Amino acid sequence: MAKIPFQLARIIFNEMQSIQHVILKETGKERHFAIQIGDAEALAIYRRAMKRYHQRPLTHDLVDRVIAGMGGSLKAVEISDLRDHTYYANLVIETADGEVRIDSRPSDAIALLVGDNVDLFVDVQRVLQPLFGEGS
Repeated sequence: MAKIPFQLARIIFNEMQSIQHVILKETGKERHFAIQIGDAEALAIYRRAMKRYHQRPLTHDLVDRVIAGMGGSLKAVEISDLRDHTYYANLVIETADGEVRIDSRPSDAIALLVGDNVDLFVDVQRVLQPLFGEGS
């Protein structure tokens, strides 16, 4: 996978629809793209980005605790593919036995990465070329 670093640039809320958007921007560049997500996922990303946590763990907090409780740490998120208008992502988890990649919805992966200082990478060939053409 030829991956390049991206970052979460914006979360766009539209109160008139149940489809929200996250904007991912190439680090240090202007190239960006949007991923459509649901209301609950957008709110989860927003809450974690703003460090607004509940007394009891919500789903993404629970996943953080499970990873840590099993001796791992979230090392990176990879937006790995775009097929039939659907994005795919992987959580890259560092364990004592090496890296483990876990299939994830991009919205869940993004919610996990904003909770910590975690890198975000996008596969150039599989994600950006379908969006921007051969010159990506």
